[in-house]
Amino acid sequence: MPDIGAKNELVVLDAIRNAPEGSSQSEVVRRSGLSRQAVSLITRRLMERGLVETDGTRGEGRGKPRTVLRVSPSSLLAAGVHLDPAGISLVMVDLGANVVAERAIGPPGTDPDAGVHRIAEGLEELLASLHGEGWHSPSGQRASDVLLGIGVAAPGGLDSRRGVLVDPPWMPGWWNSSLAEMLSHATGRPAVLDKDTNAALAAEIWAGDRLSEQTVLYIYVSAGIGSAVASRGRVQRGSTTQAGEIGHLPTGLDGPLCGCGRRACLSVFTDVRAMLSRFDAAGTGTGPGTTDPSEVADDGERLDALLAAATAGDPLGSQIAREHGTALGEALRTLIGIHDPHRVIIGGPYWRALEPLSMPHVLERAMQGNGGRRGVTISSSAFGDDVGAIGAATLYLGRELSPTVR
Repeated sequence: MPDIGAKNELVVLDAIRNAPEGSSQSEVVRRSGLSRQAVSLITRRLMERGLVETDGTRGEGRGKPRTVLRVSPSSLLAAGVHLDPAGISLVMVDLGANVVAERAIGPPGTDPDAGVHRIAEGLEELLASLHGEGWHSPSGQRASDVLLGIGVAAPGGLDSRRGVLVDPPWMPGWWNSSLAEMLSHATGRPAVLDKDTNAALAAEIWAGDRLSEQTVLYIYVSAGIGSAVASRGRVQRGSTTQAGEIGHLPTGLDGPLCGCGRRACLSVFTDVRAMLSRFDAAGTGTGPGTTDPSEVADDGERLDALLAAATAGDPLGSQIAREHGTALGEALRTLIGIHDPHRVIIGGPYWRALEPLSMPHVLERAMQGNGGRRGVTISSSAFGDDVGAIGAATLYLGRELSPTVR
């Protein structure tokens, strides 16, 4: 961020932001490791810029009450774009990862230039809507004046360092596209690109209480399955941004041969199209088994029908949902042993629908052995279907404002 270039200023801002209940200057001194004089000077600068505000006082033992400091959420904005074969989601979020504007613009199509043009138009429409609503920052600036930049989340493979989509699944027309550069050129604003799994975890860390101090494992449930892990606020991307590709992780279950040549890989049980194909092939006479896929809106609607059949007692639907949770739980047993996380978070576009039937089996398998002994917490994400776009926006916020990322 042009106005906050000094590392110490980022450290102080981060210390205040990571205390949702508010923080006194003394607490900021303890968290940041900086001197009281430095914290006082930096806090004054942040308040002058409208990034930090006071929120009453509170007592801290003996002595006079301390002034409570909070980050002003509406002082800055970031745009988030989730590029997915099923559709493109756009959001504007504030410093608290709160969505202030959002829009869906349909599938990306096969032409990257046309797709980027649509994304740029959509972002301008979001800004126009905020201007029309009279949105402004505490210092009176309009949304376009406090928009830092754009984060883009997309399926792997991609190269986050170069901002290039390499070979994302089901999007061959976008292969080897310099997406970050193209979008920056189209909008006149800086842009960054990362995997949707990394973006989802970035959202959790940015908005979560003290998650930046922990090792966190995120499981992303979408058309496929993926993971991401962060330690002390830093997402581990690997040498080529391919860390977390767990679709071919062996589950140890009885299952069919996977396309990779091994048996019972995780993706055999968790890829949504594989689940739907099993149900469609059965032709049981109920649910999506008798429905022509071309007559149904999308995979999400077909999955809802499968899960509704399972809830109603359909044997095959129940088995498919149970195996999804069992396989994911077995994979988590392995991943918990590898990463030793404090917490596991499960989310993604399809998890909300799958959670009621899948989660009990996930917990049953994952908490056996190391998971149970180590007291790992497994929970669902608080973000909904827009987690990819929200996460993309927090990726940009993190790049500009987090001292552990910069």
